[in-house]
Amino acid sequence: MTKTKSNKISGWIILDKQSGITSRQALTKISKIFNLNKIGHGGTLDPLATGVLPIALGEATKLISFIQNKKKKYSFTIRWGETTDTDDSEGKIIEKSNSRPNKDEIQNALVSFTGKIYQTPPKFSAIKINGVRSYNLARKNISLSHKPRQIEVYEFNLKNILTTDSAEFEVICGKGTYIRSLARDLAEKLNTKGHIIRLRRHFVGNFDEKNKIFIDFSKEIIHSPSFLNKIIPIEKVLDDIPALFLTETEAIKLRQGQKMGLNSLKFNDNFIKKYPNHQKFERVYTVSNKKLVALIEIENGLVKPKRVFNY
Repeated sequence: MTKTKSNKISGWIILDKQSGITSRQALTKISKIFNLNKIGHGGTLDPLATGVLPIALGEATKLISFIQNKKKKYSFTIRWGETTDTDDSEGKIIEKSNSRPNKDEIQNALVSFTGKIYQTPPKFSAIKINGVRSYNLARKNISLSHKPRQIEVYEFNLKNILTTDSAEFEVICGKGTYIRSLARDLAEKLNTKGHIIRLRRHFVGNFDEKNKIFIDFSKEIIHSPSFLNKIIPIEKVLDDIPALFLTETEAIKLRQGQKMGLNSLKFNDNFIKKYPNHQKFERVYTVSNKKLVALIEIENGLVKPKRVFNY
């Protein structure tokens, strides 16, 4: 059998992940659609969750760490009165409470969950313990004890009291935040129990729902040119760091690992004017002919390639 040659597509697509599949399953299916060997995602979404899942195609996989460090926004619904072993509605109920919080109690409790706080990840999570995913150990009923981790919550707002038993929230948070843990801990703070019954991610950094694509994975998917129209340039994730433009010849040298003097570059004027203290930069990206060339470091006026892109 002749092996099909993989496509050389690089960029990002913003998948509107449907509920009921894992982020890894979504990756596998998209890899087949685009016929790609290099693919990754910018932050796991729980199987229950829907919403923005940035998918890195080709050379964009080299920038996954940049998107994972960005702020994220979620909306979710908590059901009061029950704790599950997964902290969401996919798990088994393990504890109950007859207590139900009112609006004022919830608003007062939210203050404790903003800023830099510590939270204990759920047992059913992708964290590795001695090389094994936590959820795999939890499924085998192996006793687990995760250490609390520091996270940052920028905003935590009550949006709506739906019923006596449920309420809607919105959160903007940083890397490593488990929304299931926030819901669980908020319920404990309110002297009740609780778990998530709905969870949606609205943005990761500057990747939001405007350019999302929805793929119904329950049906057979055939690659379509319309998918290609939704691919976002690799460098979109680098919008918050300086850019330096290069000629094609300069780009070739940089991709070959050569160092160059900043003052010798043809298009350096705008960069130098914008960044007068340009002698030292830890992170700059370079572009030639509308394509990302490399992430560079500038030290003592010398341009040094740190990570090169070929696509």
